[in-house]
Amino acid sequence: MSLRALTRAAPRSAFRFATYSSRTSFRPAVQSASKLRATQIPRCFSTSFRRCDDASQELAAKLNQEISLETEENSSPADSDSNIETFKSQNPSWEIVDTDGEQEVLLKRKYDDEDITVSFNIVDFNTPAYEQEEADEAMMDEEESEIMDHQSGGANTKGAVNQGRTNAGNIKVAPEDSIAPADREGLRNEEDDQEGQPAFPANVNVLVQRQGKGALRVNLIADNGVFTIQSVIHLPDSANTSNKSASEILRDTPETLYTGPPFQQLDEEVQSLLEQYLDVRGINTALALFVPEYIDVKEQKEYLGWLNRVKAFVE
Repeated sequence: MSLRALTRAAPRSAFRFATYSSRTSFRPAVQSASKLRATQIPRCFSTSFRRCDDASQELAAKLNQEISLETEENSSPADSDSNIETFKSQNPSWEIVDTDGEQEVLLKRKYDDEDITVSFNIVDFNTPAYEQEEADEAMMDEEESEIMDHQSGGANTKGAVNQGRTNAGNIKVAPEDSIAPADREGLRNEEDDQEGQPAFPANVNVLVQRQGKGALRVNLIADNGVFTIQSVIHLPDSANTSNKSASEILRDTPETLYTGPPFQQLDEEVQSLLEQYLDVRGINTALALFVPEYIDVKEQKEYLGWLNRVKAFVE
């Protein structure tokens, strides 16, 4: 199995490459004119030359080896490929705009008088969830240590998941946090079932445009089949906006525009209605599952293309 295959299945780590020093030889800068004339020989000039340095040859050979491994390991269709085809067949209204060699992917569709564009980026594949999980675990360990330092009276159990403080400074344990061993086994089985699924949150931007009314830009996160709204921004109609593509509008949104309050601070009914507004326009569970699957497949395809392009350059 190639190193990349291992990193796709396990936490990814960064590799550092050691630099090397090269020796430079020096020759006397001044020679006698008679010696130059005696040693001068005719020279033949050519418009082409063969690259034969060892570094280029070794790099090209290694890249070719990686290409062979990646091609072999991905010769069988993956679950992600099947899921993508299922989504496309069940959602024909979405047009996928995917350009080889680019990180951004667009989905486009019409809804009444609206033009809807969904944008996401394969760079999220290289921001794995385990980094956030490690940060969360470190924070939980710190909180547990603080809890043990302050707990008194023995009125509460240890190892609680969801804990709060009473007025007396003790730790209050929610009843639902008492997990029986049998239930823990079931939770482990559920985690095992999810191991084959893409496990990273993906940033998604949605642009809803209406003629003469500007556009709504909605920033979301797709994670485990659920969209979480981060912000909703109204982009006023302008000549500058009208002359730009949806991708350019999303990329060049002015930072000075008011983004509205944090979504979670809105009235709960407003939150619910905004979620319904997106749902009827196809921003739903099916799409939230599709985006990470597509990122996984495209990232692998782009990596293989990158290997071939770099190999062709250094050969």
